[in-house]
Amino acid sequence: MEWYEVDDFKDRLAQIEQFFIEIAANEERLSIFGLKRALVLPSAAPALEALKTFTEDFSALRQYILRVDRVLAQELEQLDSEGRLVEQVSLIALRLRMVEARKPVNAGIATVNRIFNYLPYSWRGKGKGLFGEEPVSLHKTIINLARLRGIAGIFYEYLSNRTISDDEVFKPSNVKPERVVDLIDQALTEIGTLSSISPKDLERIQGYLLEAKKEALSTRPSWSKIIGALVIVAAITSGLADAPAAAKNVKEAIEYILGSSITKPLQKFLPPPEEKTIPEPPGRNVD
Repeated sequence: MEWYEVDDFKDRLAQIEQFFIEIAANEERLSIFGLKRALVLPSAAPALEALKTFTEDFSALRQYILRVDRVLAQELEQLDSEGRLVEQVSLIALRLRMVEARKPVNAGIATVNRIFNYLPYSWRGKGKGLFGEEPVSLHKTIINLARLRGIAGIFYEYLSNRTISDDEVFKPSNVKPERVVDLIDQALTEIGTLSSISPKDLERIQGYLLEAKKEALSTRPSWSKIIGALVIVAAITSGLADAPAAAKNVKEAIEYILGSSITKPLQKFLPPPEEKTIPEPPGRNVD
């Protein structure tokens, strides 16, 4: 999934959500006349198309968010694990596909079914619900779809802002914050074991690293602030005999940010050097 496809998925979620709302609003009528009537609801056609790729789209979004924003990734995992969103949507989609694929019955059976359908609702096993024995909570699924749509919208805005902030030289959208955070965490671990530094200086170094980590995990990281904090830590740790690993992690983080974000050599944007004419060596006059 590319960043611009997140917005398309958000639109498809809105279509599915609207379809499920219409099903819920007509639940009693559909329970009497059959779920097949849901296939002719106003929002049915686009929603049924969107349901075909829902599971694949959700997995792609989850993998994308995991690479970029850990906070949103945790919220998405919670939505799926506690709300069982993918399972619920899949059960509803399966039931609708089965109804859509059901072959028409002969005239005699159809007449019996029509009579049966007009029997009082309570006589026909109201407890089974619209989706039969399947454990589906339609209202809860609608609420969770709205939450997922909100997560997708926030994530799309974040990706859009990163892309818009790119220019011809500096492209922060190429930087993966989780990579920077991993290197900072490794540096924090190494620095915590140092014995050649005072508690006050240790606290100061950790403060710089934690501030850089917090900025990297924010919605719109300021990479200049992150690099500034890391450069200070690199300058301090490079002079410590027992801190080569910590200094190495900090240096790798700086090099990764600069190496991933600067896509063109800066030399191309500098004025060309002045051409100097080299005088010919004095020759001997031959008469």
